[in-house]
Amino acid sequence: MNNIEREVNSVFNIAVYLKMMASFLPDANFEEVNKMVSDIYDFFKSAKEDDILEKLPYIRSNLEKMAAPLLKSFPLKKSLDEIVADWDQFFKNDSEIYSYGLEYGWLEDRMNIKGLVLYNHIPYHFRIGLYAHKGNFGIEEEFLLKDAFNILVKAQKAFDQLNNYGDFKQKLLKKEREEDFDEHTIRKITDLKYEVSANSRLSVISFYAFVECFVNSLGYSHAKRNVMVLSEMDSEILNGKKNGRFLQLKSKIERYHRLIRNDGKTIIITSDENQIKEPFISFFNIYESLRNSAVHFSPTKEQIWLKPADWIERAERFSRMALQVALEFWRSCYPERPYPDYIGRLDYDIFMNKAKLYIQNLEEVSIELKSNS
Repeated sequence: MNNIEREVNSVFNIAVYLKMMASFLPDANFEEVNKMVSDIYDFFKSAKEDDILEKLPYIRSNLEKMAAPLLKSFPLKKSLDEIVADWDQFFKNDSEIYSYGLEYGWLEDRMNIKGLVLYNHIPYHFRIGLYAHKGNFGIEEEFLLKDAFNILVKAQKAFDQLNNYGDFKQKLLKKEREEDFDEHTIRKITDLKYEVSANSRLSVISFYAFVECFVNSLGYSHAKRNVMVLSEMDSEILNGKKNGRFLQLKSKIERYHRLIRNDGKTIIITSDENQIKEPFISFFNIYESLRNSAVHFSPTKEQIWLKPADWIERAERFSRMALQVALEFWRSCYPERPYPDYIGRLDYDIFMNKAKLYIQNLEEVSIELKSNS
């Protein structure tokens, strides 16, 4: 590579850096920057060498002026050329980076991005939306928690429908002096009972999945951020394994918080039946069994043939217990920090209200479509 090529690559890397930053910074105009980068690329590719030599200092000067405030706000931990080379790898590997976003930790390893996302804790793998999704953020445990609450609200609504429909039909039966419901009514009541039970089961499964995802998330994030100081064994444990074998959730809860805490103390004990405390006793002894039966049932496991009223009661209890377990685990990992606001501080009412609004919006869509059909 000759000197001109090196200079062109160096200048173009500044342009690519600007495009990368514009893809996630809320005040940047991505389309404008993208067009500028495309124009510069076309010029370098098609212009004569003399024209490139003449305009190269001017292009560099303008790009450096544009980059200067960004470099000041987000000081680099690696060289700009290294960061651009790493960024280019996403596109060489056919990554859907613009669809699925960028890991916060990827940026954190390459520049100081404090203040980019104003949360009191940001997991390493927290996703930052790019381009069309700019300004949006996401992480798996939040999706699972939303799923769990949405399904729970569906179960509650179906249970209300079941009771209201049953009362309505019972009054109608007395009014018409009939002895029993007709087949059509019985079929509807049976379907409503199934709807309550099905959504309650799925709710229990989803809340359990959220807790496991949340525990895994904190472990993984700590391992990624402390890779230089953790032993190989501790790193493996925080990634969910020991001696190559997967750890159970009960073991992860006890092991992870001890490795994450600054003082290394054991606050939650799950391995000793004489020392385990609530809410972990019920979570594992009752609801883990219920979840396991719902996922892979056998006649020797917890009964899943329950009345709708029993199912909804268990689902509602487990929803609160799951968040309590998550909060206790968080508190055991980070005793000095407030609850995580990247996931709504694990506030039950926040997620329940969002779920009710979500279901209401879907119902309004259905009503609107019917009224215009």
